[in-house]
Amino acid sequence: MYSNYLKIALRGLAKHKLTFFINLFGLALGLWATITIALWVKSELEMNASFPEIDQVYRIMEHQRYGSEIFTTTSTPGLLAPALKQEFPEVERSACYSWNEDLLFVAGETRLSLNGFYAEPDYLHIMQYDFLYGDRDRVLTENNHVVLTRESAIRLFGQTNVLGESVVVKETGNESSYKVIGVIDPDTHENSASFDFIIPFQVMLDKPYNQWLGHWGNNGPSTIVKLNKNADWQAFSASIENFIVKKNEGSNVRLFAYPQKDLYLHGKFKDGIQQGGRIEYVKMFALIGLFVLLIACINFMNLSTAKSQKRAKEVGVRKVVGAEKNELVLQFLTESMLVTFIAGIVALLFVELSLPIFNNLTGKTLSVPYADWVSWVQFISILFFTGLIAGSYPAFYLSATRVVMVFRNFTKSGKGVVIARKGLVLFQFVLATLLIVATLVIYKQINFTLNKSLGYEKDQLISVFLEGNLYDNFEVYKREVESIPGVLGVTRSNHSLMGRNSNTGSISWEGKDPDFSALFEIMSVDYGFIETMGMQLVKGEDFSQDRVSDTINKAIINRRAYELISQNDPDPVSFKWDTDIQILGVVEDFHFQSLHQGMEPVILRLDPQNSFTAYFKVETENIKTVISEIKSLSENFEPDFAFDFSFMDENYASMYQEDVRTKELAKYFSILAILISCLGLFGLSAHVAEQKTKEIGIRKVLGASTMSILNVINREFILIVFVSIILGSGLAYWLMQDWLESYAYKIDFEWWFIPVAAIGIMFIAFITVSIQALKATRVNPVSSLKSE
Repeated sequence: MYSNYLKIALRGLAKHKLTFFINLFGLALGLWATITIALWVKSELEMNASFPEIDQVYRIMEHQRYGSEIFTTTSTPGLLAPALKQEFPEVERSACYSWNEDLLFVAGETRLSLNGFYAEPDYLHIMQYDFLYGDRDRVLTENNHVVLTRESAIRLFGQTNVLGESVVVKETGNESSYKVIGVIDPDTHENSASFDFIIPFQVMLDKPYNQWLGHWGNNGPSTIVKLNKNADWQAFSASIENFIVKKNEGSNVRLFAYPQKDLYLHGKFKDGIQQGGRIEYVKMFALIGLFVLLIACINFMNLSTAKSQKRAKEVGVRKVVGAEKNELVLQFLTESMLVTFIAGIVALLFVELSLPIFNNLTGKTLSVPYADWVSWVQFISILFFTGLIAGSYPAFYLSATRVVMVFRNFTKSGKGVVIARKGLVLFQFVLATLLIVATLVIYKQINFTLNKSLGYEKDQLISVFLEGNLYDNFEVYKREVESIPGVLGVTRSNHSLMGRNSNTGSISWEGKDPDFSALFEIMSVDYGFIETMGMQLVKGEDFSQDRVSDTINKAIINRRAYELISQNDPDPVSFKWDTDIQILGVVEDFHFQSLHQGMEPVILRLDPQNSFTAYFKVETENIKTVISEIKSLSENFEPDFAFDFSFMDENYASMYQEDVRTKELAKYFSILAILISCLGLFGLSAHVAEQKTKEIGIRKVLGASTMSILNVINREFILIVFVSIILGSGLAYWLMQDWLESYAYKIDFEWWFIPVAAIGIMFIAFITVSIQALKATRVNPVSSLKSE
């Protein structure tokens, strides 16, 4: 019986080639989008979740209250991890670990700049990366230990089994020898961390300039704990809330624990409450994938029901000879399943061809897991679901055809069927309009973000990390760089201008409300910082080498800081931070964080010795030549450390990497949605033109123009598309207003977004339908009238 269904299905597909092709290609495109997005979503959902005993692992985070606002951070005191393990019995293991740093590794003739961090021994017992070589219980227990990743071991030594090998790590003013005590493979688990090495945290603590890590009032490193299997993590979180306050009286910090496996997707907090995070992007693209697949399924439904007249006699004859309704339903579902499974094979081919491009766009290394039987079950389930959704309505509709109507030659679609078909077309274009308008909003917001004036001139700036002689003899190096034609200015700072770095809530001033506090960003700078960065001094004066006193208790603040300090004093001259600090000048506000955050108060202090990042302002003409000369000079000046530079405009753009990816993905999937929708519209218009063959022939005989005949077919669809644009635009407005709320600085939802989307969709729809309409007008009236 089933083989008979399959034979009939194959014959039907061969007979209706255009419909078969449109359904196949449309479903293949929809499944392609769905599979590609599903691979990305799966990767995101599994991030940090596959480590052994990860359900017992928690990050210790801080809520810091400043006035009515709460600032949430993963930065904690360097003393926190051992104290928690000592004082809370439910803490099985705890570890403090640092931010990532670039260090120069030397092994024989090989010299590499590797990126990694410092961590306490328990870290690799908490985050259980797979060890290729080494003993988890011994690593990081002595200051000369270093753990390498599989890739960094190969890069340094050409192999992975390098236990006991020695490497030299060079830093400015320091050179240390380490023994490789372990080699791990971080790629065996989906994880958000990126590193090449791990060095004992004690090494960082012992550095003389890191004494601040030993104070409870300072934050910087991260703290991670593993609780006992039976521990109540929420009760533990509540019990540590005032732990910092007990250690540092008067602190505004409240601790809490948060599941490590959830932090990647749900790590965004606003005013102390978890709100959104990367999970919002996951939900967005999961919906886009579902929308595209639904559009493809709707095409299948519409074309199948539109062709019902061609199948009516077949159904009638089969009913006369005894076919039951459920047998007919199964027959038509077999056809839809057959088309869907063929489309699935085509979709997999599309996925393989497009994955390199998709990986480059998303920054991942996704692949189709052919060897994973669970993935095959999921894939087949998607195909079964798609085939069922696409074929269910046509199957039940066609199987319900009344025999008496067939043999009376009355097979015209009923009013309900026509309404349903138009409703499905409407739904298709509502989704397509939503995607297009959303893409316009995202595109406009990202362009606004990347091109907004930041209060400094990022487009002419080069950032260089100072190491070795570049730092030790900076003044000499600076003069030589300034002598290069095309270099307009040189300065340095401790700040990257790419987010929070060093800050304090301990600033006070005359007349300050004792219940009010604010988080001030502290930037150490050298002379010429304001001029080189292109900042605008609006009050007072800049630091000057002619005044030695500028290095002592003087500072320049931004306008936002001045507004806070001058709340109860119209002309403040100083503020207090441990001691009185004189306000030397005020600069116009500048952004040192992404535009997702609002403007924050900043204090610029003249502190060249703590400024490790140089900024070169250069002419944009012949910039390659200028950079080449700077690089050559720098390498001659400091041959040991590689010259590491970056463009500030590219650094700034990297803060919006996820937003840019969202824009690109939304653009491509919007195009795909329109393509699939118009593919269905093409098939439906062909069907309508076929239905109206006799009408068009009569109109031509009576002298109707081509344009009037075009209107006969176009009016079937253009009104539906127009209504869908109105509904889709309203839905897009509502959704995108919510998305824009994540930006402190954002565009308005402008009126022209909707007309642009409408004109684009209407034009594409009109062209699509008109192609079939023009084809119908070219048929000889004699032939069209004879055919009916």
